[in-house]
Amino acid sequence: MTFLQIVNKVLRKLREDEVSSVAESEYSKLIGEFVNDAKDWMEDIWFWSVYETSISTAITGDSSTTDYDLTGTTDRSFLIRRERDGLPLAFDVTSGDIGGQLHDMSYKDLRSKQAIDGGTSTTTHPSTFAIKPDADGRGYTIELLWPASAARTWETHWYVPQATLEVDSTDDGTNVLLPSNPLIAGALYFALNERGEEMGESGIIAEKRWHRALAAAQELDMQVNKVSDQIDMTNLERLRTNLSEIY
Repeated sequence: MTFLQIVNKVLRKLREDEVSSVAESEYSKLIGEFVNDAKDWMEDIWFWSVYETSISTAITGDSSTTDYDLTGTTDRSFLIRRERDGLPLAFDVTSGDIGGQLHDMSYKDLRSKQAIDGGTSTTTHPSTFAIKPDADGRGYTIELLWPASAARTWETHWYVPQATLEVDSTDDGTNVLLPSNPLIAGALYFALNERGEEMGESGIIAEKRWHRALAAAQELDMQVNKVSDQIDMTNLERLRTNLSEIY
C-alpha cells in the first residue's frame, strides 16, 4: 500500500474524511506522522526480511580511487554476515572473472596498513575493504585497502530500513514496505491515544489488535526465512531467531 492509502485507511477508521494528499490538512499530516511512529516502533522490535537488499558497486580501475559510496544505506543499515564464520555477504561478481568472497577489516586497521604501505600499492583483484560512515553520517561508504588497477564489480548485502516518509506530499505514492495491517493498527492506536477518547473502539482493544496484527506479521516473516540448515545462518537470521524467543 502507498503512504497515502495507509493514511486514508487510518482516517476512515477514525471516521474522518479521506484526503487526496497527506499534506492536505494538519490532521492528515499528523496521521502521517503516526504512521511513521508505528513504522519506527515495528523496526525497533524486529528485523524485517523486506529490508534485505544487495548493493552493486562499480569499482573503477583508475589506481587511485578507494572510496565508494553505498547509495541507499542509512545510519540504521548494517552489513549482513554469515553466522558461522563472520564473513560478510560481500562478493566480487565481475562478469567473466568472478573473484568470489570479499573480506572486511576494521577501519582503524585499514588506515594503519595504508599508512605503513605509504599509499603506493594497487591490485588487479581488490578483495579487502572497510566500512565507514559517510561524511554526513547518514549512510556508509566502502573504502578499499588498495585501489584497483582494473575495473571490478562488487555486490554487498545489507539490511536497509525504509527512510522516514515525508508528510509534505512528496511520498504520497511511495509504497510502504512493511506489512500494512500492523502499521495501520499502530497508527490508529497512536491517533486514539492522542485524542484521549475511544471514538467507538476502546484504546485497550485497539492496542490488542495492533499487537495481534504485529505478531501475525512477524510469524509470516519468520516462515519466509526458515532454512533447512540452522547451523549456516546469517547474523540477520540469528537476530530474528533471538527476537522470536523474546516476543
